[in-house]
Amino acid sequence: MRWRVPPRLLLLALFLALLLLALNASAYLTLIQVRGTMEQELGERLLAVASATAAGLSPAEVAAAGDSLPAGAPDATGALRDRLARIAFETDLGDLYLFDPHRRHLTDAAGRYPAGHAHPAIELHYAAATAALAGVPAASALYRVEGLYLKTAFAPAFDGEGRVIAVVAAEGGAGHFGALAGLRRQVYVSAAAGMIVVLLLTVYFYRLMRARALAERTLRQTAALAAAGELAAMLAHEIRNPLAVVSSRAERVRAKISQGVPAEDVLEWFEAIPREVARLDEILARYLSLARPPAQRAEADLGATVGTVLELMEGELRRQGVALRWTPPPEPLRCDFPAAALHQILVNLLLNARDALPRGGTVSLAAHRSGGEIALSVCDTGAGLTEEQQRRAFDPFYTTKPGGSGLGLTVVRSLLDLYGGGVELKGAPGRGACFHLRLPASGGPGSRGERSGEAR
Repeated sequence: MRWRVPPRLLLLALFLALLLLALNASAYLTLIQVRGTMEQELGERLLAVASATAAGLSPAEVAAAGDSLPAGAPDATGALRDRLARIAFETDLGDLYLFDPHRRHLTDAAGRYPAGHAHPAIELHYAAATAALAGVPAASALYRVEGLYLKTAFAPAFDGEGRVIAVVAAEGGAGHFGALAGLRRQVYVSAAAGMIVVLLLTVYFYRLMRARALAERTLRQTAALAAAGELAAMLAHEIRNPLAVVSSRAERVRAKISQGVPAEDVLEWFEAIPREVARLDEILARYLSLARPPAQRAEADLGATVGTVLELMEGELRRQGVALRWTPPPEPLRCDFPAAALHQILVNLLLNARDALPRGGTVSLAAHRSGGEIALSVCDTGAGLTEEQQRRAFDPFYTTKPGGSGLGLTVVRSLLDLYGGGVELKGAPGRGACFHLRLPASGGPGSRGERSGEAR
C-alpha cells in the first residue's frame, strides 16, 4: 500500500515550520541586538578606562619605561606595572598594557609579554591601534578567542606639547561577554528543541488525522448500514399496505365466486388487485432509486389521485366507523409530483388517521392553490397530539401504537422532501391532528420543470 501524506498534514507541518522559523529568527535578532548593545557599552567603558589611565601617565614614567628597554632593567617599569595591575583588577579587565609610538611593548598588568617586542594585539587590531598612535582613541571590533568574546580599546598618552608618547590598551575580560555566550547557546538549544517539537507534533497530528479518517470511514459505513436498514424497514412497511389490499380483495373475490355472484360484480372487486400489484412495482422502483430522483416531470391530477385513494380506503374506514369528507377545490389542480408517490403519502396519512380513531370519527381532506404551491390538508377528530409527539412524529421507528412500525410518517416526509414538497403537523390534546402538505404546482415558480429549465 503506497504511503500518502495528507495535504492537511503538509499544511500543518509547513505552518509549524514557519512558526518555528519566525520564533528562531526573532531570538536570533534579539541576540544580535543584545550583542550590539553590549559591544557598544563595553567599548565606551574600555575607552574611558584607557583614556583615564593614559591621562594619568607622566612623560617621565613613559620615558623611563622606554629608556630601560635596551638595558632590560625591570625596576624601571615595576611601579608602573603595579599601577596597571591595580587598575585592571579594580575595573575587571582582562589586561591593561602600554606600547610606545614605535609599537614596542613597554609593560602590561598581567606580565605576560616581554618588553621591547611588538605586542601581538597591535597587529590583530591594527586599525584601532594606528588611530590611537595618530592621537585618536579607538576600540576594536568584537572578536573571539578560544570561544570567548573579547574587545580592546586604545587611548593615546600625550606629552606637554601634544605629541603621542605612548598608547594604553584596555582589554575587556571574558566575564564581560559571558552572558552573551550563554544567550547564544540558549538560542541554539531552543532552535534544536523547536525542531524536535515540530517533528513530534507532525508525527502526532499525522497519527491523529489517520485515526480521525478511520473513525470517519467507520462512521460512514455505520451510517450507510443504518440507512440501508431504515430503508429496508420503510420498504417493508410500504409493501405491507398494498399486500393487505390484495389479500383482502382476493378473499372477497373468492367469496363472491363461491356465492355465485355475477361476473361483472366479481370483476369490479378484482380490478383493485392488479392496480395494487402495479403500485408494489412502483414502490420497489422508487426505493431502489431513492437517492436519484427522476429528472423528468411527473405531474399528477390532484383530484383524480385523491379520488382513487378514497375509493380504495373508504370501505375499510367505514367498517371502523370513520367517515371521509373530501372538499374538492373550485378548479382542477395539477401538481408537479408523481401520482404514485402522492397516492402512497395519502394512504399512509389515512391509515394513520384510522389508527387515531379507534372508536370512529371523521377524516377531512381539502385542497387549494397558494401561489406556486398546492396546499393539501388531512385532518382527523382523534385524541390529538402532545408537543413531544408532534416533535417526534416524523422520526424513524417512533410510534405510540402497540405493534406499530413507526415508519408511516417517515415515508411521508421522505417522499415530500424527495420531490420538492413539505409537511407540517399541527394538533393539540383533545383537538385532533392536521397534516398540512405543500406540493409544487404544475407551472408554478417552484416546479421542477422551471427549476431544470424545461420548456412548458
